Amino acid sequence: MIRPNYKTPRDITQEEVRAICTIKDQSWPHSMESQLEWWKKYTAKNDVFVTLVNSGSILAFLRLRNRTVSVRGVCLGALCVTEVCVNERYQGQGLGMQLLDAAAAYVKKTNSSVAYLLCWDIQEPFYAACGWHRTDASPQIESASGQESRPLAKNERCMIFDPQNRLNGRIVLFGDVF
Repeated sequence: MIRPNYKTPRDITQEEVRAICTIKDQSWPHSMESQLEWWKKYTAKNDVFVTLVNSGSILAFLRLRNRTVSVRGVCLGALCVTEVCVNERYQGQGLGMQLLDAAAAYVKKTNSSVAYLLCWDIQEPFYAACGWHRTDASPQIESASGQESRPLAKNERCMIFDPQNRLNGRIVLFGDVF
């Protein structure tokens, strides 16, 4: 039986880190050493990893990062979804949708109640089928340092999960998004 798990980095074993990095490497091939270095450098203590597990094996994962968004000058806590990955042996079996459903369930029970992700235009139909919708106005992305700002690229999309409809209007995403 496939079930979702929610873990912070302090709860994840080294074996689970390697499993996550192996799955991630299928989508972003570098090397295991590079994936582990990236993990060490960019994993924050308050990140939450949503994994789909069957018989102790991780089949898919995504990362939730705490971020802030601004709508009409009002700042709201948000979760940024990154690294949505399904082991290539299990792709096409609905696990991506299950993973996004598990993330949505987590978002609903947090104080954030809002989540977003950045994807390519070709991925938009998948996320829309999972209940996420494209922002009406093109968001601005501000780096964590506040030193850099950029609009979305022409083929980049910002998809939001906003069950309380709090993100009406142009939004500014704060934090480094990857």
